[in-house]
Amino acid sequence: MANVNAAVQRLMDMRVELDEAIRLLGYDPAAADRQQAGIAERMFLHLQDIQAVLYQEPPNVDYAQRLVSEAIKFCKTG
Repeated sequence: MANVNAAVQRLMDMRVELDEAIRLLGYDPAAADRQQAGIAERMFLHLQDIQAVLYQEPPNVDYAQRLVSEAIKFCKTG
């Protein structure tokens, strides 16, 4: 049992070391989470715009296609 506890403690120490190395390399997990939330919000707004254009009478299909293309480009770069 002592060996298991020692192994678990070593893994926990390695995790702390890895977290510190990642932080020193400039990665900020909180910033990444905020960026991901921003991407999801922007995609939601794109989808709302597309839906609004398609529900117009008559639907503006050309504009909707441009919005879809823009959303696809955003997804590829995001």
